[in-house]
Amino acid sequence: MKIFLRLRFVLALCAFVMVAACGHAPLPRLPYPAVQSSSLLNQYLFALRAAEKRQVDYPDEPLWLRDEGGRSVDTALNADNAAMVFYGLSHGVGNEKITNEILSLLSPLLQRYEAAYEKSQGKWYQDEYVETLGVQLAMLSAFQPRLSAILPGAGKMIPTSAAAPTPASVSDNARQLLQFHKTSQDEAKRSLLVKAGDLATSDRLKAPAKERLQALLDRYR
Repeated sequence: MKIFLRLRFVLALCAFVMVAACGHAPLPRLPYPAVQSSSLLNQYLFALRAAEKRQVDYPDEPLWLRDEGGRSVDTALNADNAAMVFYGLSHGVGNEKITNEILSLLSPLLQRYEAAYEKSQGKWYQDEYVETLGVQLAMLSAFQPRLSAILPGAGKMIPTSAAAPTPASVSDNARQLLQFHKTSQDEAKRSLLVKAGDLATSDRLKAPAKERLQALLDRYR
């Protein structure tokens, strides 16, 4: 599970780098107007930092989403907040430093709650686990490159000079690499949707968590 989660982060980060390098790709239409503001990114980043700092005081178990002192977790682990943040990042709000820190702080946060949910065999941390699924779906959707829009010619994919044209084999390799990342990311998203869909139709979740998960699935399917 940890390896799979890290793979989804790598794929999303690769997609973000490619979109930044090759121009913005058209993104799936979100069902709400995303707030594209650097202040939103800063608030989200501060919440992530606070959640990690607060967690240090409780090394034995993750903070509950809505327990006393867990407001930073409630902000950082909220899939709606994450969707707006990732949408903003993929549209050029913020910078590479902020993006890298957000992704690096999110990775252990999501892994912590996935592990806690699985350790309890699904009895505890249901709300938190559902939000981790939503955050990952938001990331994979917002940073998803579209080949038709961002596959440039050889001169744009790889910087060249007039005296040294890009060999066809190099351009082909670059295109194949981009195709690999898109295919892998699509597969990761499909796999996550299947996993979340199975959970939403099972009796393993309490009603509020099941309703929340279904709403997230309706957004990203």
